Amino acid sequence: MLRNNIYIFFLICLCNCFIASAQTTAITIEQAVEIALKNNYDISIAKNQAKEATNSNTLGNAGMLPVVSLNAAGTLATNATKQEFSTGQVIDKNGVQSQNITTGAYLTWTVFDGLKMFATRERLKELESMGMLNIKIAMENTLVNVISSYYTIVMEKQMILGLKENIEVSEERLKIAQKKFDIGSSSKVDVLQAKVDMNAQKSALMKENILLSEAKETLNQLLILPVDKDFDVQDTIPLMNDYKYEELKNAITSKNSDLLFAQKNIDISRYMIREARANYYPRLNLNANYIFSRAENQAGFTLLNQNLGLNLGFTLGWTIFNGFNNAAVVKNLKLNLENSTLQYESTKTQLQLGLIKAFKKYENALAVLELETDNKKLAKENLDISIERFQLGNSTSIELKTVQQSYQEAIDRLSSARYSAKVSETDLLKLSGGVVK
Repeated sequence: MLRNNIYIFFLICLCNCFIASAQTTAITIEQAVEIALKNNYDISIAKNQAKEATNSNTLGNAGMLPVVSLNAAGTLATNATKQEFSTGQVIDKNGVQSQNITTGAYLTWTVFDGLKMFATRERLKELESMGMLNIKIAMENTLVNVISSYYTIVMEKQMILGLKENIEVSEERLKIAQKKFDIGSSSKVDVLQAKVDMNAQKSALMKENILLSEAKETLNQLLILPVDKDFDVQDTIPLMNDYKYEELKNAITSKNSDLLFAQKNIDISRYMIREARANYYPRLNLNANYIFSRAENQAGFTLLNQNLGLNLGFTLGWTIFNGFNNAAVVKNLKLNLENSTLQYESTKTQLQLGLIKAFKKYENALAVLELETDNKKLAKENLDISIERFQLGNSTSIELKTVQQSYQEAIDRLSSARYSAKVSETDLLKLSGGVVK
């Protein structure tokens, strides 16, 4: 019995360990992206809209297939009938009943409509293609936000690590100041100042922890996960550093989603003009029906009339004049095409300008990152020397505090520089259509 209890206790402890570790599961940027692509609401909405466009892209919706219908009708009537025939026969009856039944299958097939059906088919294909492009745009926007949020967490984490390191220095500084005070080599002012500075750093650490929690909540919202879910992230912010301006400029025309979307609008406008111009031409329909009809009367010349058979025919129509409405529609659609073309050129110009600014910002961010990396090394070396000098009594507490502040600022600037470089890199990827492969 005791052995079983020990075994159960061991299992409970093991499960608690798994639960505790699961609460702070570390996720990579690749995992965060995968979760976002699967869960994000905007992407799901875009996928559903794309499915609607796919469902609408059919031969029937383009008008290329026949329309088949089944109809049935029946009547039962009771009338007073009076009929006089040329033969002199007279029929005068009350309560005369008659029955009529008609049922059949009807087919109508437009075989020529000025080629409108083909233009409509192409327009539906472009709309389907735009639906897929909308998914990519939603993915790009989501991933840009996810990348920014993820590396915001990394940046806050790096700042927190720097604060913790500085707090350790302050604790050591407090110990040294306390020893100096105990042996009478310094005043209590250094001890009190060390405590005040350390408390200030702990307060700053608490604020950074709050910012870290808020950053995690923002990422959880983007990933459609419980807002209070805790997790860990990578410790570094990797950069590719292999972008060339000319390559990015060429990629905009062929890969940028906003520009491709604008091009689709131009194509759709052209197909709409072709659809409208089709109204200038005649329209030919083939008709077929297979009908059964039966009529019974208790009085009259025909007491029973029944038909069953196949009927074939055609309908040819041509609208010669309709008040110049077709011409007005075509003119307006041409204006719409012109606007779509202007919008394309405007979007292209804005993207090219945006690329120039983003690339300069990216180059500047890399230069700042390199400078701040060296500066952090210098600040660290200066801090180590200052601690040693303080231990030997060759510097004051105020001097060490100043060096500590400089080191903390160097850490914060370096973390911000890494984050800014990553954000700039992501902007370049989005402009060149490289966020979603």
